[in-house]
Amino acid sequence: MQFKHPEILYALFLVIIPIIVHLFQLQKFAKVPFTNVKFLKKIEQQTRKSARLKKWLTLITRILAFSCIIIAFSQPYFSKYTTQQNFETSIYLDNSYSMQAKGESGELLKSIAQEIIENTHQKNNRISILTNDNYFKGLDETSLKNNLISIKYSPYKIDLNTVLLKLNQVNSNQPNTIHKSILISDFQKFNLNNKLNFTSNNTSTNLLKVTPKNNINFFIDSVYVEDNLLTDLTINAIIKCTKNTSEKITVSLFNNSTLIGKTTAVFSNSNKSTIEFSVKKEQNFNGKLTLQDSSLEFDNDFFFTITNPEKINVLTIGENSSFLKKIYTLDEFNYKHQTIQQINYNIFNHQHLIILNELVSIPTQLISSLQQYFNTGGNIVVIPSKDSEIATYNNLLNKLALGSIGSKIENEHFVTTINYEHPIVKNVFEKRISNFKYPKTSLQYSTNLLNSTAIVNLDSNKPFVSSSTTNNSSFYLFNSPLNINISNFIQSPLVVPIFYNFAKHSLQPTNLYYYITSENEIPIYSTIGKDQILKMSNGDTEFIPLQNAFQNKVILNLQNQILKSGFYSVSYNNSKIKTLAFNYPKQESELEYLDLQKLSNNNPNVEVTTSTEQVFDEISNQGKINWLFKWFLAFSILFLFLEMLILKYFNI
Repeated sequence: MQFKHPEILYALFLVIIPIIVHLFQLQKFAKVPFTNVKFLKKIEQQTRKSARLKKWLTLITRILAFSCIIIAFSQPYFSKYTTQQNFETSIYLDNSYSMQAKGESGELLKSIAQEIIENTHQKNNRISILTNDNYFKGLDETSLKNNLISIKYSPYKIDLNTVLLKLNQVNSNQPNTIHKSILISDFQKFNLNNKLNFTSNNTSTNLLKVTPKNNINFFIDSVYVEDNLLTDLTINAIIKCTKNTSEKITVSLFNNSTLIGKTTAVFSNSNKSTIEFSVKKEQNFNGKLTLQDSSLEFDNDFFFTITNPEKINVLTIGENSSFLKKIYTLDEFNYKHQTIQQINYNIFNHQHLIILNELVSIPTQLISSLQQYFNTGGNIVVIPSKDSEIATYNNLLNKLALGSIGSKIENEHFVTTINYEHPIVKNVFEKRISNFKYPKTSLQYSTNLLNSTAIVNLDSNKPFVSSSTTNNSSFYLFNSPLNINISNFIQSPLVVPIFYNFAKHSLQPTNLYYYITSENEIPIYSTIGKDQILKMSNGDTEFIPLQNAFQNKVILNLQNQILKSGFYSVSYNNSKIKTLAFNYPKQESELEYLDLQKLSNNNPNVEVTTSTEQVFDEISNQGKINWLFKWFLAFSILFLFLEMLILKYFNI
């Protein structure tokens, strides 16, 4: 038994007052002489015994009545916890799109929200709700109901270890509080990147898994485009099912809202089918693939965009090498050549790649312009001359914080090793070549490029071509001139893919589509004015994403701003410059679930729960208080009543 006001119990010392009164209230009997006192003495003895018993009974009833009143005012109760302790229940409610699946009572998220509302009636229990995109703290019954009704689906899903970490951080800041955590989710496998870590979990945790009635789901997994003809494109889409099946699914293709065609995805006792659409080449194609599947609706549409590739601006300064003009053709590139005397520094801002081709000396003004160009996202290729003034080259490298070039070495070496993992040559060769006609060079410069990676090595294991990437910029350095009198590299098969990819990697094309993730970095190749911004809109909402402006591009950093799949236009000064397509992540569509029993093994604070009613009954019982003050008031009245009966009917 516990007391809400235990200090009142000190008043029990006052019980000594009636005891003192009864013990010291002595009655003196008068003696009267009689001739025969035989019978009188007997009556006297009986009277004294009865009076003594009556006094003791009266004393006991008064003490008990007085004690019960004092104890009642101290408010006694039975409970596992004290009334000074608060109860806090934190609920993680998974509101990802996979919770859109149908359960026994409708959509999983909506039905579980309704069950929480129906089973939550604990007045002294504060409840907080954590979702994948929001946190509602200390809700009363009305606020809890309103927030649960208004919860929307989110494309983002939190890793379960992150959920536990967030709940522990919240709970650790609340002293003298009994915490309970409830994790309600479908517990898909992709929702747990590593083993669930309960080591820092000191609170009671319940895992409540909700499962759909039907775990068969069809969804569009990915889309890719093949350019096979001069006028046509082939759009390929991979349709998947969560189980092997032999069903047929109709898939429709739209360009914006115009129906282009329909086809059927045929599953031959498999879980994957590939379909094709042939469409005419258009300047812009905003494609949407749609299938009909009642299991999950969020992944029935897939958005993508096809745009004509932008031409890449390449500027060569120095020697006018014919091989560069042959590589950078007009159909893909805007190629310009300038001598050191005709440099137009005003066009640097519009270049995606600048090549310094065998300059003897690099002027100070050019170094300053290249530094600004490189620091704002530009890409540079340096090919030294046989008579290079090393000091000017090192001045450039020093300004770019990239290292230095050493002395000239006039020895013949062969180009023998290709770094097939480097992005410049990664997808160039169908197979790795170990024996080919090695190009050679008779002159090299020792190089010390910081944070560099070799693309091609010499037989001396020194780099022939190396790269260094920093701040959205790339720097490529040859350690030898490419003059035909010094090296035959430009006659080898390597020269075309290497220089071609130098330019291609300087302008990353916009993806066909992007997945909605917590962070998305997307390059938009456009030059905007100082203090100007790009805006994004899907027709319903418009927002300004976080963005970094560089020399000839703007990097958009989308942080939890894309919540709905579809097309989003990027505009500058109210003029649309690009359309991007976003789709929900496909992991949720796989419907692969975790085994909660394995997760909770050997964790005494973790319990797997089968229903919301069960877990909220436990919460209700843990904070239940059985008050006893009414019983003590009743007993005090009872003892006072007994006292009156004794005084009235106990005859002396």
